[in-house]
Amino acid sequence: MKKIFFLFFLIFSTESLSKEITNKTKIQVGNEIITEHDILIEKNFLILIYSQNRVLTNISEQTVQDSLINRKIKILETNSFKVKVNKKEVEEELFNFLREQNLNMDTIDSFIENFKVSENFLKEIIELEVKWKNLIRGIYSGRINVNVTEIDKQIQKNNIPLSERENIIAAEKNKILNSFLSNHLEISKKKYLIKVL
Repeated sequence: MKKIFFLFFLIFSTESLSKEITNKTKIQVGNEIITEHDILIEKNFLILIYSQNRVLTNISEQTVQDSLINRKIKILETNSFKVKVNKKEVEEELFNFLREQNLNMDTIDSFIENFKVSENFLKEIIELEVKWKNLIRGIYSGRINVNVTEIDKQIQKNNIPLSERENIIAAEKNKILNSFLSNHLEISKKKYLIKVL
């Protein structure tokens, strides 16, 4: 029932807004553009994701714009470095994303149909995220190190089963990678002219 109400809400709010929305360029990031239409799609995509996990909140225009700007920066950077990904890696990340966000493909298909976006809309977003992670891993691989001795001490001190050791090490490396992901995005933003029109 919640999903039906939500989809009705999205369709109704979008139909009333779509008459006023054009393909007018709103933001330029390097040689990439963001249109009013892109902003509408992104806002509704973020509403969809947030609604699956929390109370429906008002998403600010700035949040939507930041999300799109970040995506355009990642496109520019991954294209510049010619980052490639394999299909299996994208499929795994797509599956993980759907599970973590409490989404199913029927909900995504409804979104795609209602907003007339490419049927690969979500897959392209996930593929870009995989490329971005691979780029950052490649750049910072020599700096994604953890203190295994300290981890072993914590395992022993907290009576954690030894079988969990690899998971703990992977989680620690993931924390470091996430830090590099956001830091490098901020560094990359300084390379490109971002113009709000």
